[in-house]
Amino acid sequence: MTVQDRPPSTTVEIADGIARVYKARYGRGPLRIDVHVAGDAVVCVLRGVNTPAQRSLVEYDHAGVAQAVHERLQTGMAPEMEAVVERATGRAVGAYVPGFNARADATTDTFLLEPVT
Repeated sequence: MTVQDRPPSTTVEIADGIARVYKARYGRGPLRIDVHVAGDAVVCVLRGVNTPAQRSLVEYDHAGVAQAVHERLQTGMAPEMEAVVERATGRAVGAYVPGFNARADATTDTFLLEPVT
């Protein structure tokens, strides 16, 4: 079974797992997560991710500080999030490609899956 053949529950499992990781590390989860699976890529789009402190930094024109902290946390959480994707897809993650925009209050977590052997 390829990732594309997996039931929609795969995307729900990934969204729920990623939300749990964010909640454990940030004290709250994102307001919305959309998961897209295409070929060897899993793309998670998270909205409403900023904590009250991050929102304040953006408001005080210090978005760069919020950006830097989030990026370091996001990279640190990578092994936990990769494990979520691997469990849900049954495939190894070969690369994690994070993204964050403090002003947009949005994050992307992209996972590139290893080829099926």
